[in-house]
Parts: sequence; structure tokens; C-alpha cells
Amino acid sequence: MTLSGARFSIVVPTHQRRDVLLESLASLARLEAPWPVELVVVVDGSTDGTADAARAVALPFPLTVVEQPNRGAAAARNTGAARATGEFLLFLDDDMVADPRLLLEHDAVLGRGADAAVGHIPLHPDSPRTLLTRGVERWVRLRHERLLRTQGQLALGDLLTGQLSVRADVFRQAGGFDETFNVDGAFGAEDTDFLHRLLAGGAVVRYAAGAITWQRYVVTPDQYLRQWRQGGRADAALLRKHPALAGTLAKQHGARTVTGRLLRRWAPVLPSGVARALAAPVVARARRGAADVPTRWAFARVRDAQYWRGLAEAGGLGTGDPAVVLAYHAVEDVDDPVIGDWCVAPDLFERHLDALADAGVSWIGLDQFLAALDGAPLPERAVLLTFDDGYAGLLAHAAPFLQRRGIPGVVLLVSDQIGGWNEWDARRGAAKLPLLGLAELHELAGRGWSLGAHSHTHAHLTQTDDARLRRELTEPLAGLRARGLPVAPVLAYPHGEHDARVRAATRRAGYAAAFALEGRRPSGGVRGRFAYPRLEVRRDTTPAALVAAVLRPPRHPAREAERELRGVARGVLRAVGRVRR
Repeated sequence: MTLSGARFSIVVPTHQRRDVLLESLASLARLEAPWPVELVVVVDGSTDGTADAARAVALPFPLTVVEQPNRGAAAARNTGAARATGEFLLFLDDDMVADPRLLLEHDAVLGRGADAAVGHIPLHPDSPRTLLTRGVERWVRLRHERLLRTQGQLALGDLLTGQLSVRADVFRQAGGFDETFNVDGAFGAEDTDFLHRLLAGGAVVRYAAGAITWQRYVVTPDQYLRQWRQGGRADAALLRKHPALAGTLAKQHGARTVTGRLLRRWAPVLPSGVARALAAPVVARARRGAADVPTRWAFARVRDAQYWRGLAEAGGLGTGDPAVVLAYHAVEDVDDPVIGDWCVAPDLFERHLDALADAGVSWIGLDQFLAALDGAPLPERAVLLTFDDGYAGLLAHAAPFLQRRGIPGVVLLVSDQIGGWNEWDARRGAAKLPLLGLAELHELAGRGWSLGAHSHTHAHLTQTDDARLRRELTEPLAGLRARGLPVAPVLAYPHGEHDARVRAATRRAGYAAAFALEGRRPSGGVRGRFAYPRLEVRRDTTPAALVAAVLRPPRHPAREAERELRGVARGVLRAVGRVRR
């Protein structure tokens, strides 16, 4: 039976956890509720007698038990919402033991204008003390402290439905949960997707710190690892639907740490038998209840490996084809023996754009490029346009062409010469060309261009000492931002020069990526992120030659090896010099 006009409809999906569910239902009987309430339990394909046991529970409010074949958590929640009559929906996992004030706390937050609220989900004191529960306990504590400190600023990892209230009309307008994430009962991502859509649509989602449900955590190590593998598969689908989440998810799963990069690269390709053999001793210790520091660390790495394997099994995050990045310098007709080769006449630049468009390229912006480095998918034949040095002629000769075609551009700036000229070339006898000033850069940013760094003084970074290298890298981000420019954490190496020392310093300086000048196909990993190759475009580059290079960039492995060897040699010479002093 249901009750028409309920204020809250509590929806609890469950699968094969009769005893856990019964404890949760017993706690719901003690809820403080001065208005009508109903409970809808959706039994999602259970064969352990859950439905009959739930119907036998005595509650002070109406209970509806719905049975359906196993279709996953998203479908079960949607089924429960369809049967609900309340003004507000409260979704609870079947392992949540409710504090008596749970509904009152959600009602207070929703009454202050929130469209949805997530609550506090500490570990139930009767949960077994295992390696897993220690991890859950620590995560819950840190989450609660962070949300209190930030006044409820929800991060991606907070978008959970273990305890979620939402206005019923808002839920219906959002279309409910996407059931494709949980096909055949699979685990993961449907909750993140739903709440992300709410936030993207302008809904107000708040943290209800006083709304408490105690999680009765009874997941085994084997179940936990299966969930993480399924979570990887689900995240692949999530990022195909919401590519902008790629960077956040990658950071959340440690993709930029040393171990994270190794696991992301090798876990998917390791033979299953080898992976099981490597993980077996660690999993066995977790099953026996070991929770020492080495076991916790090793089990977390096994967990991460399962995530990356699941991600790869679902097709990964991208198309497999990295973006091609083009490197222009000045877009103006300059006849100069020193720098003329790097100056592309405006009419030729326009023909380049038209030829590439005819070849079917997909123009992307810097945000999309950075997201792709973290695994987000790219359109076919993705191309990013970059312009080194920041010549003033870009505003007159390049920006109009890009604006008419809706093409984003990236200008990479020498922070010591904003509004100045190309001193690094003038010292070699080159013609002096003016560089963009502050007002012009703000105008470009207003037209949709992205701004990045090209060092502080356009120095030869591989030839500088460590102190100057740090200044060349840190000054552009700090200095340009201090002048009000929205500079992104990307760097183009001056003269295209880099080695292992420069790349490491670039990473430490806070950059998310760095561009080189190499005519080769992009590669993955840290080497690719901090020495991403670009195709250099010159005044003698014909439209046909550019199209051919974009569709099949050449490789120069000998040039790359030579650059690395030069860097190693310079490092040895510096070390010898320090020893002699």
C-alpha cells in the first residue's frame, strides 16, 4: 500500500542482502517524521527471500515492496521513484542504518532552497574491522572534514547516492538515473552521472552534515576488487558521456602519480594469469584480515590495477588517436634572413585553414586537449592550433580568420616581453617585431583564445642552471596571472629544446603539459605529456604538404635520441664542474 500526499518517499534498492536490509529497515522504524512518509523497497533480482522478509517488517508508515529481475541499482532506483508519491525522494543504500533525525535534517536543507542534498555516511560501529573498513572510515572522516571546511563544496567523489534526497519534480525533469551504466547488474557511475547532470543543469545540491546514516560495510576483498573493475568500465562510459570530467577522474584515481602512471600503462596489458599471480599473496592477506601498512599499500595498488583493467576492457577513454598540434609563430609577411622562415603570410595561413577543413580535421581547444591527455575521447583528426612568442600581428592577421571559422587558438607568451618585441631574435640581427600587450591579450582571451607560457625570457632552457631554470618556468604562471591574464598551465619550450631535467622541472613548476617542436606522432605517458610534439609550420609549407603532415606526421626517432643524449652529456658536465669546485 502507498500513501497519497507523502512528504518523503524513501527508496531502497537491494540485491541479495536480506539480513543487511532488515537491519536498515529496523532503523527506519525509529525515524522522527512529523508528516506523512512512505517506504518503497525494490528487490532487484534477489533469490534469498528478501522480498518476503521485507514485507514482514512492522513499520509506522506504509511500505511497498517491488520485485524485478536483476537490472542494476539505477533501474531499481528509477522503479522505486516511479512508485513513489512524495514531494521529496530519499534514496538510501540497503546497508545504511538511519539516525532518527535523518528526515528532519534533509527536510531542513531542502526547505532552505536546495534541490538535492547528500548526507554524512560514517561507518557503522558493528562493521568488521578489516583493511577495507579502515579505508572507508578514513575516507568518510576526511570527506566530512573537507565539506565542513569548504561549506559543502561538493567534489566529483561526493556525488553519491548512498544517502541522497532530491525534489521529486527535479528528479523527473532530470530524467532519473541512466540505466545503461548498470546493464546486467554492473556496478558504478550512475550516481556520479545523475548528480553531475543536476549540477550542470543549475540545480542546487548541498551537504546535509546533520543527516547521518551509518554504513554497515560487509563487502569482502574479492567483492571490492570486482566493484573496482566494474567501476573502471562504468567510468569509460561516464567519460564518453561527460568528457570534461576526464581530468578530475584521472586525478581522483592517481593517474599522475608515479605508481598511477605505471598501473594505467601496464595493468591493462598484463596477462590475466600473471596479474592474478602477482595479486594473490596480497589478496590472501586481506582475506585473513591483515591491515598493516605494507598490506594496505599493496592492496590499494591491486585495486587500482583492477580499475585500469576495467577501463581498458570498456574501450578506454579515447579514440586511440592523439591530437595533432600545429606550431605557428608570426602570421605576417616578413622578409628577413633570420626569422623570415617562421613568418607565414596571412593569405597562406588562410589557405592552410581551408585545406585542413576540406581534409575533415576537427578543431579543438586547449581545455579539450588537456582533457584528452587524461583520457577523454577526441573527435577524429583532432587538431590544435598554437602560436609561439605572441606576435602582435596575430590580432590583426590570424584572429579574424579563426573567429569566422569558429576555430580556437592558443598563444604562448614570453612573460618578460609583454608589449615588447622579440629581443631573443633581435640579438641575432633579426627584424624587431612587436609583441602583444596586456589590452590585446585580454581582447584575444575575450575572443575565446587560450593563453599559455613560452618561458620568461625565451632562454635556452637546457643550457641554464637550476636556479634560472626554475625562474624561467615559474615566473610566467605567477607573473602573468598577477597581471590579470587567464594563463593556462601549459608551456612551449623555447627553441623546442628540452631534456629529462627540463621536463622534470616543468612538472614541478605546476604545468599540466608542455609542447616541443618535433615532427613525430604523439605518444603517451609522462614523456608525451611534457614533450608533446608539434608540427612546425613555416612560410614555405604548402597547404598540400601541411594536410599530408597532419594526416600522417613524420617520426624522427634519431633526432629525439640525439636530444636526450645531449641532455645527459650536459648533466654529466655540470656534475663534474661541481665536483671540481
